[in-house]
Amino acid sequence: MTDFFSPWCDPPKDEAVGKHTLRVLVSNDDAAGIDAAITLLPRAYAKKKNLKRIAKRHGKDGVANLLSDKVPKTKGSRSGDMGEILGTAYVQSVLGYSTGPSRLIQRDHQEWALRGDDVLGARLNGQTLELVKVEAKSRAHARKAAITEAREGLRRNGDLASPHSLVQFAERLLKHNEALSDAINDVLLNKGLRAGQVAHVMFIFAGNHPVTHIRDDLNAYKGRVAQSTVTVRVGAHQDFIAKSYDSVVHHAP
Repeated sequence: MTDFFSPWCDPPKDEAVGKHTLRVLVSNDDAAGIDAAITLLPRAYAKKKNLKRIAKRHGKDGVANLLSDKVPKTKGSRSGDMGEILGTAYVQSVLGYSTGPSRLIQRDHQEWALRGDDVLGARLNGQTLELVKVEAKSRAHARKAAITEAREGLRRNGDLASPHSLVQFAERLLKHNEALSDAINDVLLNKGLRAGQVAHVMFIFAGNHPVTHIRDDLNAYKGRVAQSTVTVRVGAHQDFIAKSYDSVVHHAP
């Protein structure tokens, strides 16, 4: 997967905060970013095979109707989902981890928040399993509270992914990457996950860059897991989300 963000964001600006990395990506073309998001949304909520079958049997209007029943309708839920969807795209296209099918596909109700880790990614480095655990936050204006909430999510389960999330992750990966699925199950059933196998990413999708709060958070972290933060800054944050979802629901790609 090519870098999802480079066609519509300026080159990333990185800052070292102790041993950790603070990164910001700033949109320079919101319209191109919305077009890119539109390509992600259908696959985040429905299986590709089902989308193809619906399109073949019912056309684009059928796909739009299906997605209308799957995607959230409230601004808050859409914002939260967009943060998770873009965070997943970052893990895949920039960091090179596999994430398997979107966990949003299995949600029981379009407005219900999902529990567990927002995004998990996995890859094999030789025979060693490497995992990334992501907490994603989406805010029109991100403040200290958003950073605090993200850190609380990352610190759950002793900084590690929860066993329940890992079991579900392994099951989602099974049809797409058996080797990774087996490696996750092996870790769960043998010695367990270690801090050295995990990296944290705090992913912020917002209309601002809460850099001071992020620096303070990274400086305060005393755990053993490698840390990075990524802020994707889009000035017209709410407009970006609304246009992306409205296009998918009313004019399915």
